[in-house]
Amino acid sequence: MKFAFRLLPLLSLSLTFALAKQVDPFLKAEKGGVITYKAGERGDRIPDFSAAGYGGGGVSWPDVPAALLVAPVAGDNTTNIQSAIDHVSGQKPDQNGFRGAVVLAKGRFEVAGQLKITTSGVVLRGSEGTVVVATGTDRRALIRIAGVMDRKAKTDFGVADAYVPVGALTLRVQSVGGLQVGEEVVIARPGTKEWIAAVGMDVSPGRQQFAWKPAAMRLTWTRHVVAIDGDKVTLDAPLTTSLDEKFGGGTLTTVTWPGRISQVGVENLRLESTFDAANPLDEQHAWEAINLDNVRDAWVANVTAAHFAGSVINLGAQASRVTVQDCTSLAPVSELGGYRRHTFTTTGTQTLFLRCRAEDGRNDFTTGYMAGGPNVFLECSALRSTGFSGSVGSWSSGILFDNVALDGGTLELNNRETWNQGVGWAAANSMLWQCSAPTVINRMPPTAQNWADGVWGQFLGDGWWSQVNEFVHPDSLYRAQLAARLGAKAADALELRKYAEAGAGIERWNTSGSSAKGSATAEGRVPPQGKELKLKNGLLLIGDAPLAGRETDIAWWRGYLYENGEPTGPAITRFTPGKSGPIFTDDLDELTDHMVKAGQTVLRQHYGLWYERRRMDHERMRRPDGDVWPPFYEQPFARSGQGKAWDGLSRYDLTKYNPWYFMRLREFAGLAREKGLVLVNEMYFQHNIIEAGAHWVDGPWRPTNNINGTHFTEPPPFNGDTIKMADEFYNLADPAYRALHRGYIRQCLANLAGEPNVIHTLSAENSGPLSFMQFWLDVVAEWEKETGQHPLIALSACKDVQDAILADPKRAAVVDVIDLTYWFRTERGEEFAPAGGQSLAPRQQLRLWKGGRPNRSSITRMAEEYRAKFPGKAVITGLGEAGNVQPR
Repeated sequence: MKFAFRLLPLLSLSLTFALAKQVDPFLKAEKGGVITYKAGERGDRIPDFSAAGYGGGGVSWPDVPAALLVAPVAGDNTTNIQSAIDHVSGQKPDQNGFRGAVVLAKGRFEVAGQLKITTSGVVLRGSEGTVVVATGTDRRALIRIAGVMDRKAKTDFGVADAYVPVGALTLRVQSVGGLQVGEEVVIARPGTKEWIAAVGMDVSPGRQQFAWKPAAMRLTWTRHVVAIDGDKVTLDAPLTTSLDEKFGGGTLTTVTWPGRISQVGVENLRLESTFDAANPLDEQHAWEAINLDNVRDAWVANVTAAHFAGSVINLGAQASRVTVQDCTSLAPVSELGGYRRHTFTTTGTQTLFLRCRAEDGRNDFTTGYMAGGPNVFLECSALRSTGFSGSVGSWSSGILFDNVALDGGTLELNNRETWNQGVGWAAANSMLWQCSAPTVINRMPPTAQNWADGVWGQFLGDGWWSQVNEFVHPDSLYRAQLAARLGAKAADALELRKYAEAGAGIERWNTSGSSAKGSATAEGRVPPQGKELKLKNGLLLIGDAPLAGRETDIAWWRGYLYENGEPTGPAITRFTPGKSGPIFTDDLDELTDHMVKAGQTVLRQHYGLWYERRRMDHERMRRPDGDVWPPFYEQPFARSGQGKAWDGLSRYDLTKYNPWYFMRLREFAGLAREKGLVLVNEMYFQHNIIEAGAHWVDGPWRPTNNINGTHFTEPPPFNGDTIKMADEFYNLADPAYRALHRGYIRQCLANLAGEPNVIHTLSAENSGPLSFMQFWLDVVAEWEKETGQHPLIALSACKDVQDAILADPKRAAVVDVIDLTYWFRTERGEEFAPAGGQSLAPRQQLRLWKGGRPNRSSITRMAEEYRAKFPGKAVITGLGEAGNVQPR
C-alpha cells in the first residue's frame, strides 16, 4: 500500500481503534525477571533495548581522577581551558584508558571559542558553582567531543540467511574464515528500489524531488562479535530492521577505526549562551551546548544548559554507546521555527538519554536519519513543548520512549510524508512504553512495526496498541530488559551520580608558556603570510606567480540532511544546524584544502537564492508557519525578532547584518590568504529579483519581509509564475532606500577590510543598469577615502555598462579588475553584448541569442584588447570552462 505521500486524515479516537484495535501485549514479564516475547510469523519481535548506553548498557562509568584544576580568568577563557585539556590529552593513559579529568573551579568562565576533546580518556568536569558561558555570535557548539571518521573496511562476509528478523542477535554468514570474536563489524542493509517501493517512498507529488534515493537509504549498525558457532555469528546488540533477501539481504564487514575516541565525558557543569536581550528570538549566538561524534563509550551527566538555539546535547551518526544523564535545558533563545530547539537528539546507535528535562523546546527528544538503534529516552520530561518528539529523519529504527512525559506537543512514531524534503516513514520497529503526551501517534510502516503500550493521551494511527490508558507491568521496559539480561544489580548504573569536590592536592593549571590546539575562534584567526593576492602591471599575482587555475561556483539552494546525500557543491554561508561537511555546513579548512588539491583557485560567493528548502517547490504563497527546512542559505541581513516574514520566521532588519554570514566570509578569506586562493565577493545576487516569482517572495528586500519599509510594489506584480523586480530594485530615487544599499555595500567592504585575497564585484548574474553600477562604485570610492583601504574592485557587467565606466576617469580609477563574464565574442567575431538594464537575466538574454559560444582563443583576444586599452587593470573571466581565471 503506497500512502507515504498521501495526506493522512486526522482520525478521531473511535475511528482510530476501528482501524487498529487494541491487541494483547507483545511481551510479558514473568516471575524471576524473565521476559517472553511474542514474535511474528518471520520471527520479528520487540528488540531488547537494554544495550543502549555507556558500555553497552548497565555499566557505570568510572570516577576519573582529577588531573588539573583550572580557575577562571578575566575575559576569554578559551585558551585557558583548552590548553589544560590539551595538556591532559598528552598524558599517558592508565590501564583503564583514562588520562585524567580537567576540573573547572567555581566561578564564571567566558568562552569566545570552542572547547574540544579529541583524545580518548579525557574528562571535563565542573565544581559546585561552575558556569561556562559561550560568548560572541558564532553558531557553534560550545563543547565538541569528536574523533576522526577514518573507519576502514577489512573483510566482507555475506549474510547467508534469507531473513534475519527484527530483534535478532544472531545471523549466519556465508563464510567465517578470518572472522574473530571481539572484532568490530558493520552490518549493512542496502536501500534497494524494491524496498523503497514496498514502503511507498518511491513517488512524490508534482515536481518535488522527495522520493527516497537508494544510495541514501543504506542502513547500517555498528556491532561487536561476541560468539561464533559454525556459520552463526552472535552480536552484542540486536538488529532493529530485518535483513530480507528479497530486498537485497545484508553484509557483515569487519572494520578498523583508529581515529575514533572513547572513554570521554562531560560532567557537572552549567553551560550558558549569551544572546541579544533586546531580541527574544535572537539566533546570533551558540546553537549547541555539547556535540559528540566519532566517539564510543562516552557520557554527559549533570549538565544544565540555558539559552542555546539548537540542541543541548547532539549525538552524531557515528556516536555509539553514549549515556546522557540528568541533563536539563532551560530558556532556549531562537526563532520559533524549524530545526531550532532540538533539545536532546541522537543519530547514533546504542545511546541512552536518562532523566533529561526540557523546557520551552520544539522537538525535545528526537532521533535522526537512519539512526540504527537501539536508542532510548528513559524517564525524560518536557514542559511547554511546542513540537513533536520522535524521529526527525527517515527510517530511524529501534527507538524506545520509556516513561517519557510531554506537557505540550506530540509523541510520534509516524510517517512524516513530504515534511523536510520527504522524510516519509520516520520511525520503525520502535516502542512507546508507559508514556504520556497530549497527542500520541503510532503508525504501522510497511515491512515493519511500531508498538505503543500503556500510553496516555489522545491517540492516532494504525500501529499496535496495547493497554492504553492503563498502568502496565513492568513499569519500565528498559529497566526490565536490563535486569533480564544482566541481573538486578545492572540498574545501579542508572542511579543519580554525585560529584565530589576536587581534592586539595590537585595541580592548579598555569597557562603561561602553554599553547592551545585549534582553539582560536574564526574571528581571531591570523593566517600566515606569503600567499597574498597582489595586482602588479595588470596581472594578479599570488606571491610572485601569476594567478592561474579554475573558478568554482557555490551551490545556490541545494542540500540534504542524510549522511549519504548527493554532492551539491560548496556553499560557505550554508548552515545546517549540528552538522558539518560538504553537503551540510562546509568545514572551510577542508573545503579550501580540496580546492588547492583540485586546482580550483577562485570561489565566487554570493548569498543564497532563498533561505530555506520549502521554497524549492517554486510556489509563491506565504508559508503556513515557521517550520523551515534546512540546509539554510543564510542571508546577509539579521532577523529582527519582529513580525512574520513569508517564511514564517521574523522579519529582516536591513540595517543590521547577520554576524555568522559575514564571519564565514572572513574565515574563508583568511584561509585563502594562507593557501593562495581567492574569494570573489559578489555583494548582490540578481537572481533573487527576476525570472521566477518564487525567487522574490522570501527575499529580505521585499517589504513584507523586512521592518524597513522598502518601497516595492506589494503584492508583487506576478505575471503567471514569473516576476520582474529589477527596474524597481535598481531605482535609487528614494533616499531612505538608497541609504540601505549604501550601508550594506559599506558593510561588505568593512567585513573583509585588510584581507588581500578578495576581489569585490557588484553582483552575481548582473545585467543591471549603468546608474546602479555608478552608485556602487561611488560608495566604494567614498569608503576607500574614509578608511585609507584599497581592496581589489572588479567591474563585472554588461559590455555597454563596462565600457561606460571605463570611459569615466573618476569611476574607472576605482576599478582594478575587468571581469569578462556577462558578454562575449565567438571565434567568428559574433558579439553577444545585450545592453544593461533590460530587466532580463543573463540566461534569459542568452535564450534570445542565435549566435555561437565563446572559446578559449576568443576570450583570450577579448582579454588582450582590454589589457591593451587599460594596461594597469587585470582581466579575469567567469565564462565557464572557456578559459583560465586570468586569460593570457
